[in-house]
Amino acid sequence: MTLVSNMEFYVISPVSNLEPMKLGDRIFALSHLWVQFPHYRKFILEQKEAGKFITLDNSAAERALVTEDILIDICHELMPHEVIAPDVLFDKDETIKNALSFRIRMEKEGLLKVINIFFCPQGIDQKDWLEAYTWGINQEWIHTIGFSKIAVPNAFLNQTNDQGIKEARHMAYDYLKQKGMLVKPIHCLGQGDPTEFAYYADPMMRSTDSVYPVYAAVNGIDFNVDHTTRIPTPHSFLETYDMKDVDMSLVESNVYFLKKQCLYRK
Repeated sequence: MTLVSNMEFYVISPVSNLEPMKLGDRIFALSHLWVQFPHYRKFILEQKEAGKFITLDNSAAERALVTEDILIDICHELMPHEVIAPDVLFDKDETIKNALSFRIRMEKEGLLKVINIFFCPQGIDQKDWLEAYTWGINQEWIHTIGFSKIAVPNAFLNQTNDQGIKEARHMAYDYLKQKGMLVKPIHCLGQGDPTEFAYYADPMMRSTDSVYPVYAAVNGIDFNVDHTTRIPTPHSFLETYDMKDVDMSLVESNVYFLKKQCLYRK
């Protein structure tokens, strides 16, 4: 492998122990946790003060009912570096409609010039998803595009439930690279097999986030031994799981394994 520019990563952890999040290059703030937990808000603000890049997520993948109003309020409180516009799983038209509405609201609130907008394409199938992706890269006000661990496997492999993530995103990457369509920074939302990221050589592949280095450790999985097993993460894991008995050295080992995949790319 050849050492090229880093693909940065974010670590997500349950609210019972947020320390693993400090192991990442950047901080991924989940809006549904922001509104529920004061200590989570305090932690995120401290990380911003320490100079970490903050991405505010709309929590669509967590099936949280975070409204545009709530997302705008958090933007005012947190002033993240970027915010993921509200998207609707597998629904291209509603996702585009929401993004347009969100852009208008961001401009009205005086936020458009100070917070970048991140767009996550959605679609019922590959054609639909590619149409949403193409729309996104043609909007000058959209700065980052998301490769969802849910939407991309559904579009390219007709798979859900956290399976086929690596394979489907490689298919999307190969297609877009061949067509000359990797023109905006790409963030991979979530992960399956962490060796996925060693495949990406194009500098537009900017970053990835995941709770899986932590959740794998919770389940006793050491990425150095098994990096292919992907146990679906329960939707309530971040809010309810008690981290007190988790082997933190295994968490750190899994994060380091992920870091190596993001560093060394073919």
